[in-house]
Amino acid sequence: MPLTMDEGLEKFLRSYWQRPIALQGLPPPSYSTLEASLRPEACGSCHKQQYTDWKESFHNRAMGPGPWGQITDLVSNSPEEAVQCLTCHAPLSEQLPVLPRVAGNETTYEKNPHLDQDLQSRGITCAACHVRQHQRFGPPKIEGDAANTYPRGVPNHGGFQASPYFERAEFCKDCHQFDPDDTLLVNGKPMQDTYREWKNSIWGKGDAACQDCHMPQRGHLWRGIHDREWVKNGIQFHANIEQPKSRGKQKIIATGEITNSAVGHKFPTYITPKVFFRASLLDASGKNLPGTLKQQTIGWDVRFENGEWKEYFDTRIPPGATFKQSFEWAPSDKASKMRIWIEVHPDHFYREYFYPAYLKRTDLSPEGRQLVKRALEESGKTPFILLEQVFTLKTQLGAEN
Repeated sequence: MPLTMDEGLEKFLRSYWQRPIALQGLPPPSYSTLEASLRPEACGSCHKQQYTDWKESFHNRAMGPGPWGQITDLVSNSPEEAVQCLTCHAPLSEQLPVLPRVAGNETTYEKNPHLDQDLQSRGITCAACHVRQHQRFGPPKIEGDAANTYPRGVPNHGGFQASPYFERAEFCKDCHQFDPDDTLLVNGKPMQDTYREWKNSIWGKGDAACQDCHMPQRGHLWRGIHDREWVKNGIQFHANIEQPKSRGKQKIIATGEITNSAVGHKFPTYITPKVFFRASLLDASGKNLPGTLKQQTIGWDVRFENGEWKEYFDTRIPPGATFKQSFEWAPSDKASKMRIWIEVHPDHFYREYFYPAYLKRTDLSPEGRQLVKRALEESGKTPFILLEQVFTLKTQLGAEN
């Protein structure tokens, strides 16, 4: 009896996403050096647009100074944790400094004789998703698209094996969903729950998969919370202001709403970003009046303290939901305008909590410490203003003496 679509998907994923991805082994004798290579540049020699996209993506930076600064020390101190991290950040066995060896109920870790250090630093490469045992895999061709053409004299690695499962959200699940049954829970919630957030949303109940939003037209940029224009497309922002009609004790009241209108999961989904909903009164020159800044934080505030994870708050916006917030001030003769805005800090958790605490450790190698210092510096460059509105205040409405 043939498998159903879901049964076939489960079987495919169980085999395809081994942890870590098995060594490729020897290439077929007929393969050229280019065909046998796992380097992204080799793929890019024919798949130019995909390679160009990938170079700008966070998949390419999955082994940046932050992850590698931690993993480089874990390889010696806790190889099991190192391999666990690498199975998402650099999942090919050829990228692992050590390989697990299972004997009965015992797992040991041995130096990897097949390690490609240059490939290791490239993060989530083309091969991580598309190559198994040197066979190429990918989604079926789109109807009406012309067949791939290869430069004259360039072999085509035997073509590729098409699978419809590349277009299913479950293809992304292993690295974007922690299993609630076997992973850390904070206040009953997996540290990463993106797939399940999508699954429970209107998007997950419909036909929209992760790839439809994050890989439009099969692009390989995977834009997300770090991309201002991308984030703007996922939410709606509305603000209004109530002002006193005459002198008195009435207050200036600003009300804002943020609707998660097209993000397929919670906004934001992970503990790393924070979204600050802010408002302030401005003077005649457009500068913030001291003492008038007010804000509400949107995000999941989770911190590791005294040997355990603690949740402070969870104000993330589920798909389709609206976050409402009001701010108020007493009238002031110095206030000419009111500004209300959304400010996104994509790396807030690492910048404010994780990296500073990590650098206080005394057991870090010089290499690991330097890498994490660099990651801390880079994390301070990522915040951006997403949306804002400025309202002119009525004049001569200062508070009565």
